[in-house]
Amino acid sequence: SGNFTWETVRTLNIGFDLSALKNRLSANFDLFRRDTKDMLTSGSQLPATLGANAPLQNVADLKSTGFELELAWRDQIGKVHYNIGFNLSDYQSEVTKFDNIERSLSNSYVGQKQGEIWGYETAGLFQSPDEIADAPTQDKVSGGIQLIPGDIRFADLDGNGVIDWGDNTVDNPGDKKIIGNSTPRFHYGINLGADWKGVDFSVFFQGVAKRDIMMPGLPFRNGYSSEWNVPSGYNTDYWSKDNTGALFPVPRFNGGSAIGQNQTRYLLNAAYCRLKSLSIGYTLPKEFTSKFSIEKLRVYFTGENLFTISNTPEGFDPELDDPYKYPMQRACSFGLNLTF
Repeated sequence: SGNFTWETVRTLNIGFDLSALKNRLSANFDLFRRDTKDMLTSGSQLPATLGANAPLQNVADLKSTGFELELAWRDQIGKVHYNIGFNLSDYQSEVTKFDNIERSLSNSYVGQKQGEIWGYETAGLFQSPDEIADAPTQDKVSGGIQLIPGDIRFADLDGNGVIDWGDNTVDNPGDKKIIGNSTPRFHYGINLGADWKGVDFSVFFQGVAKRDIMMPGLPFRNGYSSEWNVPSGYNTDYWSKDNTGALFPVPRFNGGSAIGQNQTRYLLNAAYCRLKSLSIGYTLPKEFTSKFSIEKLRVYFTGENLFTISNTPEGFDPELDDPYKYPMQRACSFGLNLTF
């Protein structure tokens, strides 16, 4: 299309750098706002009968705001040299222009925070046929199957007696609401290091203080879709008459519509703290190495991803956008640095 043009970016940045106490303390801080104009994306939705996607147009604007902070301290106590570092950053992005007059949830809309997760509020699991009979109908979100004890129960937020998505718009989302946001918030890192009489030590922690993510599909939905899916080790805590407080509903074939909906029951807190790297080494004294014409000899141990503190299931890597796409690798190594 001859109407295509480059998007433009305008950035405002305010910050400061600080060095004090004989350079033992250093700090820098940046506050920014970035406006991205004329982003290339799909325009207004077209009727499904057209059989084609809407053409790309320069119709979207995005505003991002955030900050970055770094603090460092270097000092010496006796013969021990040490350093401490800390960094923290955060950002949020909001759609400020988009050709979506109806504010449909199937597309971006003005005022949308990037990473929004829309879903249903889960009111637990049905425990009896009487509870099912007294509850609002949820055929639309459950795939029209006949409900039985152990099935997922959704809350009727709009009070109309039907669990649905309304017009699937911001103004009429039915029983859907914003239940979380998948944007990683408040990235942080901590560096610690020291050396004393040839012994050196360094450690680096990193993490995210706030992030929501829906529990991915295949690791826990197997056993609810068809007889060809085998239940995995993640969904053994399922409902039965002897386990009414289970996390997962009663297993049943072709019963995966309800468990596949975005909902508060399976929204995970993906905040984490990870020991990203650890290094311990020892450099032999020059009085010893010089006898063998060696300038420097250091032996060391390093470890990567040694442990992670999180609330997520085993095997779940909260650092990734798709936490099961690639297995987390833990590495340990011993080595020797030799300089002649």
